[in-house]
Amino acid sequence: MDTKSLVKLAKSLGDPTRLRLLQEIAKGDIAVCADLFQYVPISQPSMSQHLKALSEAGLIESHKEGRNMHMSINADKLRELEDFLQLLKPASAKL
Repeated sequence: MDTKSLVKLAKSLGDPTRLRLLQEIAKGDIAVCADLFQYVPISQPSMSQHLKALSEAGLIESHKEGRNMHMSINADKLRELEDFLQLLKPASAKL
């Protein structure tokens, strides 16, 4: 994972609202963007900005079906993050 991608990902995860949105999306119960409002009561423009940041960081993937935006966690990006975090562990902790 390159430094620029890592910084963007860390900034996305540094916001409590984005973390909450990510947690709800990860549960797999969220079918469409509109469902998130019941868990994170923010304005529609704020929701769009937060989801855009998560998407640009690569943490979520989305596709449009009609008027609805469906979202899911990007498992590949999470694996990249896990791999990076493993590199930070002290050698004694890796055993």
